[in-house]
Amino acid sequence: MSRHQPVVTRVRIRPITYPDGHWMNRFWGPIVQAVLAVGARFPFYRHVLRAHPEARPLLDGEEPLLFACTHQDVFDCFNGLPRLLQGRPLAAMVSYSRDGGLAAMGLQMLGYEVVRGSSSRGGGEGLLMLRSSLTSGTSVVMVADGPKAPLGDVKPGVVRLASSAGVPIVPIRAWGLNQLRLWHSWTKAAITLPFLPIVVCFGAPIRVPPDVKETRPYQLEVAASIAGLAAEASVWANGPRRAPFTVAVR
Repeated sequence: MSRHQPVVTRVRIRPITYPDGHWMNRFWGPIVQAVLAVGARFPFYRHVLRAHPEARPLLDGEEPLLFACTHQDVFDCFNGLPRLLQGRPLAAMVSYSRDGGLAAMGLQMLGYEVVRGSSSRGGGEGLLMLRSSLTSGTSVVMVADGPKAPLGDVKPGVVRLASSAGVPIVPIRAWGLNQLRLWHSWTKAAITLPFLPIVVCFGAPIRVPPDVKETRPYQLEVAASIAGLAAEASVWANGPRRAPFTVAVR
């Protein structure tokens, strides 16, 4: 095995949660807030940008973009984009859950404009707010296969948002050399160990016509692009040409 080959550590990580009214709830929030504040400001990683030739001029320009990632790379993608695209305003939508509240706190510390919503509660309102952000010039980062399983199944929301706002979808994939993966969760989300490089790959832009009726072909195109980016990122790290973790294209 090459010393640069990506390594996924098989560690089961379970979030610490306490029932409502538990005395630890008074301390858990401030502790997490302090950790997020330090993590948002300290350069724990060296991010490397790799972009498709068609995506490069869009990244260098000022046109708002809709970045689409999957749950596997949510930590590395959301952490890397503000550092790689400095000066570009970014927005994201997170759920109304308690975990969503912590995520919103962390994203705000990273510089994101946060919209609260989900497909089951307030999703329509959240997408309208994201559309408003795009039309005002703010780029949006969206977890395209959320909020429920199966992993890698790109949902129609990202396609409809791109269609209504008239902006291109830019698929993205992040890959760290050494990762911890949340094996107990359907997301199989990965967290790269600190002080290691992370490559963030940007795929070719996908343009959706206005008032699109059939979204599935574009959903599959986004999923296929993200799957291909996984292999490219793995090759960059001197790993296998077929990445061990890719999204499912169904």
